[in-house]
Amino acid sequence: MKRVNKKPEIRRHEIIETSLELFREKGYDQTAVSDIVKKMGIAQGTFFYHFKTKKDIMIAIVERLVDEKITKIKALSESEEMSAEAKLYAILWRQSYDDESIIEFLHHEYNASIHQKVLVQIVQESVPYVIQILEQGVSEKIFQIQDLQETAEFILVGVNIMFDTGIFSWQENTLDQKKLAFNRIVERMLGNSFSFSNPNTLGK
Repeated sequence: MKRVNKKPEIRRHEIIETSLELFREKGYDQTAVSDIVKKMGIAQGTFFYHFKTKKDIMIAIVERLVDEKITKIKALSESEEMSAEAKLYAILWRQSYDDESIIEFLHHEYNASIHQKVLVQIVQESVPYVIQILEQGVSEKIFQIQDLQETAEFILVGVNIMFDTGIFSWQENTLDQKKLAFNRIVERMLGNSFSFSNPNTLGK
């Protein structure tokens, strides 16, 4: 069989995608490098040319997932057209992964450690952008906040943990109730000059 030579970035991407598929099916710990190369039909040497260990693939996947989220949050925070409350609402309730199968991967029972790493890193890297939004709201005299850092951290930890379906599986009516309650709590934290209760009133 003729050997197929591919550009390094293409082969690296294929290894990550194949690994993701296997991690979704079997879990990270239950997937061996031999499983990955067998599914791809490549030599182990090809794998180790791109990744020193299976853990390096996990790191690459975490970085990709986090980068996707942070890129969207950064773009929202830097928008010159949106109000501060519209930006914050979008970050809380209108963010999702482009590839929904990623959720299946993160929520596999054997991938809890990866899931945790992704959540923690997303919170940590989102904080500066949420602070930027809070500062905008303060300057617009919409928010009244003293502890910007801690407020941003509390909001991000709350929404990323409490409403992650891989951590809490709320019934639909309970989920709606908790979202409304969360919005009211955030409103009280930031001041009463606005309301998340009706997102259609947020405008831009």
